[in-house]
Amino acid sequence: MRVEVCADSIQSIQNASNAKVDRIELCSALEIGGLTPSCGLIREAIDLKLLPIHCLIRPRPGHFFYSKEEIKVIEKNILNASELGCDGVVVGAHDQNFKLDFSLLKRWKTLAGSMKITFHRAFDVLVNPLGAINQLIDLGFDSILTSGQKEKAEEGIDNLNYWNTKFGSNIIIMPGSGVGVSNCKKFKKAGFKYIHLSAGEDIRPIPMPDGINQNLSFLKQTIRHSNKQTLIDVVKALKSVE
Repeated sequence: MRVEVCADSIQSIQNASNAKVDRIELCSALEIGGLTPSCGLIREAIDLKLLPIHCLIRPRPGHFFYSKEEIKVIEKNILNASELGCDGVVVGAHDQNFKLDFSLLKRWKTLAGSMKITFHRAFDVLVNPLGAINQLIDLGFDSILTSGQKEKAEEGIDNLNYWNTKFGSNIIIMPGSGVGVSNCKKFKKAGFKYIHLSAGEDIRPIPMPDGINQNLSFLKQTIRHSNKQTLIDVVKALKSVE
C-alpha cells in the first residue's frame, strides 16, 4: 500500500519524506479543507526533489459548482501546475444537480496533459457515485479521493469496499479523512492501493514579548505541520500487515 500525505508547508513535505511516504498532495489552508497553494510554495516543493507533488486545484472553500470566472482561475492554475513541473493535479466539480460536470472535467483532463489527475472529495457530495466512477474512468482519471460519502473514511468503509471491489482495477479508490495509525491497517487488509492523510499537529506558538496585544485574532490562529513520527508509525504499521 502507498501513502499520500496532504501537506501545506515545506516542513510537512520534509517530514513526509523522512517517513518514507510515497507522494504529496500540496495545498494551502488545510484548516478549511485545502485550497490551491501559491506559486512560491509549489516551486519550493518541487525544487526539494523529495517526493512527487500533486497540486490541489480549488480556488475557494465551499461547494464545487463554479462560476465562469472561477473556472478561468482553476484552468490557469492547472496550466500553472503543469508549467511548474507538478506530477499531478487534484480537481473536482459538480453541476447544480450535484452530478459530475462531465464536459468541464473533460477539458480539465486535457489541460492536465501528462500529469496524473485525481478527483477530490467533491465526490462525497455526488448524488450518483456509481455513475460518477464510470464517468471518471471514461475520462481517464487516475484516482478518486473519498471518505465513502461519510464524514470519516472508516464510517464509509462499506461504500469504499464496494467501489474498490467493483472498480479498483480501473481507477484507484483512495480512502481519506480520519485515516491514521489506529486504522490504516484496516484499509490495507481491505485491499486498497493508497490511503490519504495529513497527520497534522499544532505547533506551539512562539513566546510574545510584553506589550504585544495577544488577543489579536490572527495571533490565535494555529500553525500545523504533518507529524513525522505519526507518519513513520503509519508506514511501519502498513509494513507489518501481511
